[in-house]
Amino acid sequence: MTGQWPGPPQQPGQPDPWPGTPQGPVGPPQYPGGDPGRYPVPPAPQEKRPVPADVVTAFQLWFVVAALGVVYLAAALFFVHSDRSSFVDQLMDEFAKQNIDPLPTRTEVDQLLTLGLVATGVILTLVLGGLTILFAFKMRKGKNWARMLLTMAGVFTVFSAIPTLFGAGAGSGTAALLMGGAGILQAVAAIGAIVLMHRKESNAYFLNLPPAPPAR
Repeated sequence: MTGQWPGPPQQPGQPDPWPGTPQGPVGPPQYPGGDPGRYPVPPAPQEKRPVPADVVTAFQLWFVVAALGVVYLAAALFFVHSDRSSFVDQLMDEFAKQNIDPLPTRTEVDQLLTLGLVATGVILTLVLGGLTILFAFKMRKGKNWARMLLTMAGVFTVFSAIPTLFGAGAGSGTAALLMGGAGILQAVAAIGAIVLMHRKESNAYFLNLPPAPPAR
């Protein structure tokens, strides 16, 4: 038995020759837009905006800040290690007060202090330096939240260097001088990076504003 397709559409007033058969629309299929053979066109990808020169320079300055931070931390740990005899005395007194049995020897406490300083330096270098570099890469990609975090970190760095700039709390020795110099240079680099990140072209880049029309 062969199936039969329904014939032409029923005209008004004529009986239905195929009762119960659904009547479909007559004519070619309709496409979006009314143009057969034409399909919806996907939107064109947005053109990638170039990174402003100020943002690139700020990105480089944050690497300088991170490197100077490592120098400052190393000098601070060396300063503590050079005066470790006083810290060893304090630790020995604490162990004696806690009635630790057996009481560690002075050599063991000295070695423990050295290992603690090395571990602290490695952890702080990886955490602080790594976060600074990570936020710097995000900032260069136009992430405004990364710019804000770097700005807050830079402000903290500047305020931390103010006492050193005026000679407050300055120690003596090579390690103390290295700490002071690294802290001041770090603050200067942070100020430069903050200023460059908040200039006019940089604001337009981070806030995704349309480019300014060319001057006539």
